[in-house]
Amino acid sequence: MLLQLESIDYTPPNFTRPLLIDISFSLATGESIALTGITGAGKSTLLRLLNRLSEPTSGQILLNGDNYKNISPIALRQRVMLVSQEPKLLGMKVRESLAYPLQLQSIGIEEIKQRIVTITEQFEIPTAWFDRTELQLSAGQKQIVSIARGVITQPQVLLLDEPTANLDFTTAERVLNTLNNIARSQQMGTIVVNHQLELASRFSDRLLYLQDGKLLINEVSESVDWQNIQQQIRRSEDRSIAEWE
Repeated sequence: MLLQLESIDYTPPNFTRPLLIDISFSLATGESIALTGITGAGKSTLLRLLNRLSEPTSGQILLNGDNYKNISPIALRQRVMLVSQEPKLLGMKVRESLAYPLQLQSIGIEEIKQRIVTITEQFEIPTAWFDRTELQLSAGQKQIVSIARGVITQPQVLLLDEPTANLDFTTAERVLNTLNNIARSQQMGTIVVNHQLELASRFSDRLLYLQDGKLLINEVSESVDWQNIQQQIRRSEDRSIAEWE
């Protein structure tokens, strides 16, 4: 198994209650998991644990059978890549931003050039963007570049936090389809936080549904009642809004 979580609990420092409770699931090579739930359910917190930006309070995470604790954070993040919800190009132009993570891995110039050609063709990133900074890109354009930058490193696991939030539906379909094709060809596992359940149902092999830090549903996509999940999320969000008013 590519990735395994075993009885993960997480309580941040100075917190009196846990944000994640007894989380267990696995991710196979080439598998795509959709992770959903209402705001505050623990989705982004879980991705941070998987990228080792936070450490679990109890339980263990395994990558190819190796305990996370035995892998240095830098080495782990080259194998488990996180694309955050708010894409940033670190003050670089698009071409530089795509090349930068490869340079950190000491990949040769010619291979970097070839990977940039390949990834920009796959995600239909025009050469006209290459010399633009993030100030010259729309939110959706930055999101596409950030996804491409995550994929170009060829990680074993790619974590994406709302990767299509700033994209129109047609573009989101195209990007997720491209991502799935690459993931399967490279045997890369993906975990995608996505509130757009119509997209999640079409571009995932399995659904994880979090609520109040607990994993309530872990099912293959074909057996999920997606309409019921949507209704649960809507009711939970309505209750949360009512409590704040």
